Amino acid sequence: MNNFYITTAIHYANAKPHIGHCFENLLADVYARYHRLQGDKTFFLTGTDEHGLKVKQKAEDNGKSPKEFVDETSEYYRQMNKDFGYSNDYFVRTTDESHKKIAQDLWLRMVEAGDIYKDSYEGLYCVGSESFILEKDLDENGNVPHYGVPPVKVKEENYFFRLSKYQDWLLGVLKSGELKIYPEYRAKEMINMVEQGLHDVSFSRPKKSLDWGIEVPNDTEHVMYVWSDALTNYYTALVNHGVEGDFWPNAHHVIGKDIFKFHAIYWPCMLKSMGLELPKSIFVHGMITKDGVKMSKSLGNVVDPYAVKDVYGVDALRFYLCREIPTGDDGDFDMKRFDVVYNTELGNKFGNCLSRVVAMNHKYFDGEVFVQESFEFADLASELEKSVEQAFATFNLKKVCELIIEFCSELNTYVEEQAPWAMAKAEEFDKLKVVMFNLLEGLRIANRILSPFMPGVCARGLEVLNLADFDANFAYGHVLSEKQILFPRVER
Repeated sequence: MNNFYITTAIHYANAKPHIGHCFENLLADVYARYHRLQGDKTFFLTGTDEHGLKVKQKAEDNGKSPKEFVDETSEYYRQMNKDFGYSNDYFVRTTDESHKKIAQDLWLRMVEAGDIYKDSYEGLYCVGSESFILEKDLDENGNVPHYGVPPVKVKEENYFFRLSKYQDWLLGVLKSGELKIYPEYRAKEMINMVEQGLHDVSFSRPKKSLDWGIEVPNDTEHVMYVWSDALTNYYTALVNHGVEGDFWPNAHHVIGKDIFKFHAIYWPCMLKSMGLELPKSIFVHGMITKDGVKMSKSLGNVVDPYAVKDVYGVDALRFYLCREIPTGDDGDFDMKRFDVVYNTELGNKFGNCLSRVVAMNHKYFDGEVFVQESFEFADLASELEKSVEQAFATFNLKKVCELIIEFCSELNTYVEEQAPWAMAKAEEFDKLKVVMFNLLEGLRIANRILSPFMPGVCARGLEVLNLADFDANFAYGHVLSEKQILFPRVER
């Protein structure tokens, strides 16, 4: 048994969650469930990032104090986790007093390392990303990429982090693969960025500019800049649970490409300064688009995950997002394609196959499973397990889904080739027992591997197979439960 720690980015609490947040939490949840299935001791963290200028402005717009506003907004994210079946072990909030105390302690570690200093700053600030930005990084219209608005000119005294001090070290870490980044081309992207040179970064805001944040230790006139506060949550949550020794050396971050730089450059250098180990890997996902265009309320192309869930069920949506959105790249949400995946892959290749085989077994053997010494699909199942493990290791959940559906296709082909109904008619019951066992054992394996993606549906699959858990096997004298329709046909 190994220890495994998976995190999402903590979501910025300035608005309700959308399908992008749903997708990121789903990816982490699938990883957590897969590693628990493998017997690994697993900790899954998500939560909300609740400080910064955007939050304060949104709160004022809504006539609320920042704390009242984030209390309300954070609850939407908690509810999303429940509604979509995410199995997080803890939900961290950066307004938690326990987080604040440890974040301040970590700040002092960076001070002791000589990496925090005070200086004056005059430059450009992006409210949307809560970050300072160089003029060369603006688009051709002078706007901040991804936000489409111009930055604000700022002149103030801040604390700075000596990011430049760690340039050579970070370059070595990225080139050697000590810090693994998936997809691999994202690592090359960061290497190119670091090679262009790292500059020290602002790590605080004076209270006269922003008073909504964690106070800088030993300086009541400054609050921590949102990134120096927020990134530490991955460690503070473990300390608060007393499990940092078990899980921090086994950390994996799931984050969106829009905040990749902060996790692949700022965060490793901060950890080095603090004297803490690096995470094992960073999994970078893309964005969900609609008709090839980034979703936007102004364009009216935003997909409501609740509307899809309420029609097709939460597990079908979970599977579709992992199956159709390339894990490391942008991908389009297409309801026509959703219908194909739901009816053909989930409904026919898995759900109907399970129902059909169970019904035949009841018809021919009153539901009893005649366990055989050999399993015809043993080699194929073993290869599937290895391929699934490799796909998880390289952040390719789309590949995992494809592999499982291919395995289910083999089982469906086997049904047609063996024709159990013909064997029953010819009273070839010894052969029929073997065929039925091969099919049921194959479906048991498929159900197990699918369970991280569709925990609810696969729990019902367990009920049909009459097994106690996903690691249970058929024993002599085992009797199946009655069939269920796992994926009811939906007409739109």
